Amino acid sequence: MKSIITALLFCLAASLAYAQSPCDKIKYLDKLAMAPSELPVQDFKLFDYNQIPDSVKARLQSEVIKETSAAFFKELKVKTVKYLDSTINAALFTPVVITDKDENPVDFVYAIFYEMQFKGNIPFVFKVEIKQNGELLRPAQFEGIVNQKKKIIPCAKALSIAATDKEAPITKPGDMYIYYNQTFRTIVWQIMEADNITGDSHHVTVIDVFTGDILERNEFLKGMTNFDNE
Repeated sequence: MKSIITALLFCLAASLAYAQSPCDKIKYLDKLAMAPSELPVQDFKLFDYNQIPDSVKARLQSEVIKETSAAFFKELKVKTVKYLDSTINAALFTPVVITDKDENPVDFVYAIFYEMQFKGNIPFVFKVEIKQNGELLRPAQFEGIVNQKKKIIPCAKALSIAATDKEAPITKPGDMYIYYNQTFRTIVWQIMEADNITGDSHHVTVIDVFTGDILERNEFLKGMTNFDNE
């Protein structure tokens, strides 16, 4: 009887540990806990994709297919839409100057977050920034996204790499993200150290999803953990 109870407790503990794994609640670019450097998407406001004019959607579709392919566009699913206009920008602590590919100033930008899947049914979200008329804000936004044939390192492997890092190991993983990193021009796993009582910063490890190389070890202040404006 005692052995049966012990076995049940072990199974319960194992299932709880699995349920609490960061790999069960991976977050994506639209909820990224570190601001992408190119535009302050954390300050964009949510927008209903259905409210975007059909003419703008058509222009966007044409632009995306031109950069990728019709097959690629067909597989995309809109996850989130945000926008930044001159009113929102002016209210920011540090307003940004937005220009298009021709260096012309732009007062309104949509950020459309598309969801797709890589091999192994791994969900992935990336961002496309467009002007109010549906034109791409700048070319080459699909660099590193299209035609990825390499096998992606699974979440559990990334956690193992971060935990065994001799320089700055992640001893207690918290939030886990997968996104395209503009700085390193590759898709990355970003693993954050879980919150603790002491200290005023979080440790972050950034890992290339294709090679397993640690690209960055970083610290940032607590409180900067949710850039979603819902």
